[in-house]
Amino acid sequence: MKSFARHQLILDRVALGDSILIDDLVTATGASPSTVRRDIRELEQSGHVVSLRGGAIRAEERAAELPAAMKSKINRDEKVAIARAAAAMVVEGETIYVDSGTSLTEFMVALPNIAVHVITSNTQVLGMVPRPKVTVTALGGDYLPDIGSVAGTMTDRQLEDLYFDRAFIGVTGIDADAGVTTFDIREANKKRLVQAHSRETVVLADSSKFDVVSLCRSFGLAACTVVSDRHAPVLDAAAAYVVAGS
Repeated sequence: MKSFARHQLILDRVALGDSILIDDLVTATGASPSTVRRDIRELEQSGHVVSLRGGAIRAEERAAELPAAMKSKINRDEKVAIARAAAAMVVEGETIYVDSGTSLTEFMVALPNIAVHVITSNTQVLGMVPRPKVTVTALGGDYLPDIGSVAGTMTDRQLEDLYFDRAFIGVTGIDADAGVTTFDIREANKKRLVQAHSRETVVLADSSKFDVVSLCRSFGLAACTVVSDRHAPVLDAAAAYVVAGS
């Protein structure tokens, strides 16, 4: 397949609002992985797509929200490492909040079998095999199936009466000036309430979220600890940061 045809195929895929994976493009085009990566770089330079580890998304989708099933395939190794580092922060006997998002779903996989009370708005974790010592309480609210979450007025009313030892939060983007942002006002309000009611707030953000500003601000970086896969200047604006694996 000629390069222009490969480029058009990539653009057609991302025009549907989907993320695309390099492995899928190799199958569709018959090209090598290195050729597909070069195609993505060229389209990124022209402003049509944003390159991600293992694939790409449409450029204007960068600060929006992809469905959880798609996001779970992107930067997965980094998310697993971040989740494990964050889970290691949990102390037996704590009550913790676990937010929605694919990194937080990995966090629940990594959470050790210790006596902790998890309160969550993440609907993806509800079907997991329970650990005997971990108590899970699910919040109610408006169901957001694309991101596996509940949010809205009912959720906020429950959170107004709850306090946490530690909260683990997912984000769409983090920025030194804008702080922690997300795509949905209901999600932003939920995160803001949780942060205000937590002794410590821990944000899980892989490096693809650095310097990304989405629609709605939740809180400033100075109010949280960020766990990520590598260091960048944006992390210096946080109260503290942890680089997974370092």
